[in-house]
Amino acid sequence: MIDRKIIDILACPASHRPLRSLPASRLAVLNALIESGQATYVDGEKIDRPIEAALVTDNKALIYRIDDDIPVLLVERGIPGRQIID
Repeated sequence: MIDRKIIDILACPASHRPLRSLPASRLAVLNALIESGQATYVDGEKIDRPIEAALVTDNKALIYRIDDDIPVLLVERGIPGRQIID
């Protein structure tokens, strides 16, 4: 798991908004969408594998996966939050 101090200094590369850990309940919803083939990245490409952890912008607009404790902060690999945030 990423150290909280590191998360506190990270920001979204697109909007520069602060990032926070995605709650487990929202992660479960996202993974269910991925499994059903309904989740996509910002660029429209389908997400092809489950996500173990993720960060979300403070306004819940974009989600970034964390792979092997490394945040993938690439704009094109952002996940629109509207897919899981109601």
